[in-house]
Amino acid sequence: MTAAVAMAGCGSGKSSTSTSQVAFKTGFAGSQKDFRKLGTDIAKDITGAGARTDAQLSKEFTALAARAEQQASQLSDLKVPAKYSQRVASLVAGFRGLEADLSKISTAATNHDASSAEAATRALLTHAAKIKTADVSLSKALGLPGVSGASSGSASASSSASASSSSTGTTGG
Repeated sequence: MTAAVAMAGCGSGKSSTSTSQVAFKTGFAGSQKDFRKLGTDIAKDITGAGARTDAQLSKEFTALAARAEQQASQLSDLKVPAKYSQRVASLVAGFRGLEADLSKISTAATNHDASSAEAATRALLTHAAKIKTADVSLSKALGLPGVSGASSGSASASSSASASSSSTGTTGG
């Protein structure tokens, strides 16, 4: 795929702007697949929180936080055309916030602190909404498939997150 992007600019008369946009679209699409999977995984862990011990939740949310940080870094590394820079910056900030929220949920689980887990989950939903908004906007601008229902994870997470997060700290761990 990278070779195709490089070849597109060679001798075809296309400008470097066009080539950089194709490269950005390709890079973003790959990252998007990963971060939508992350959203789905977060939703599953939030909705299933009541069936896990605090130790299990802590471990799972620590791993999810690492993935959120990886997404922020991956998006930061893209060469973003100026017209998309604000939306990508919003995505990066959303993933950095998400990483912090997931870390707080992990810590709350370790400390058996249901109220802190609930507060962090509420903050997580705000960051997830920010990510989804930027994702939808970029997808539309780039001609990529939009977010469908629960595939983003954030929509399904929001419906049950508050109730599920309050179970953190009440399970044995």
